[in-house]
Amino acid sequence: MNKLMRLFDRRVRGFRLVEAIGLALALGMIFWVCLSKVKEGQEVARLNDLNKDIAAQEEAIKSLKVKVAALEQPARIEALAKAYLGMKPVAPDREAKLDNLVEISRSVSRPEVVGKKTEVVAAPAVAEEVTAPVEPPVTKGAGQ
Repeated sequence: MNKLMRLFDRRVRGFRLVEAIGLALALGMIFWVCLSKVKEGQEVARLNDLNKDIAAQEEAIKSLKVKVAALEQPARIEALAKAYLGMKPVAPDREAKLDNLVEISRSVSRPEVVGKKTEVVAAPAVAEEVTAPVEPPVTKGAGQ
């Protein structure tokens, strides 16, 4: 215990050693707080810059969405299709019903491979046989 008391009473250049150590620690903490505040200020500035960038990019996204909406207008696409591609609306007699799809698929020409050449051979006209409509299979649910 006596040795510990002598440590507190020991003097260096007129100051007690404990006071010198306390002063050094206090100065170190003050320096650390100041350094932390500077770093915090830099981080806040960086976050503000990032928020400004995000806001600018959100504005750019909004303007791009407006441009896309203008470019995707059906009337505009229809006019371009007529002007540049020569397309026109489908005539009512060219529309197919669900029941006629089988006949249409049979009447379409299909390529047939003969040797190394590919020849287009017309498919036979509508099949003469009458087929019954296929009904979807009935599955039993969990409640039945």
